[in-house]
Amino acid sequence: MASEIPDLFMRIWRKWRSSSPVGRGDVTQEQYWILRMLSVSGPQRIKDLADRLECTPSTASVSVKRLEKAGLVSRERSRDDEREVRVMLTEEGGITVASWRREQLRNLSALFERLDARERRELESLLRKVAGPEPAEGPRRVKEIG
Repeated sequence: MASEIPDLFMRIWRKWRSSSPVGRGDVTQEQYWILRMLSVSGPQRIKDLADRLECTPSTASVSVKRLEKAGLVSRERSRDDEREVRVMLTEEGGITVASWRREQLRNLSALFERLDARERRELESLLRKVAGPEPAEGPRRVKEIG
């Protein structure tokens, strides 16, 4: 039975991911996580985004430039240090991220409609136990498999 667990998680992940903007090809994985981090943590320096994404600042900068061109983020240079650039969600970016999140939660909830309330509580409890505590720095980049 334990050997089936990874396969079951992958089936659930594929169903959920197909509803995400990354799965639909609306944004890249890096762009999605930049938008999510900005929506959760507020404005960030490009260097900090790169650290959290585990990529180079130049890679993060390219993603930010594309998001800026799409009108989802804006960049602002620090008054104290011209080299420091802070990135923030635009109003459109905030609306877009919130919409994606609602859609993902709706789709994820639909996956578990077969469960009654007790089964959902039990599943949530078991998943929390398996996942362990959330890292203090928030979401980290999930490396793609395959």
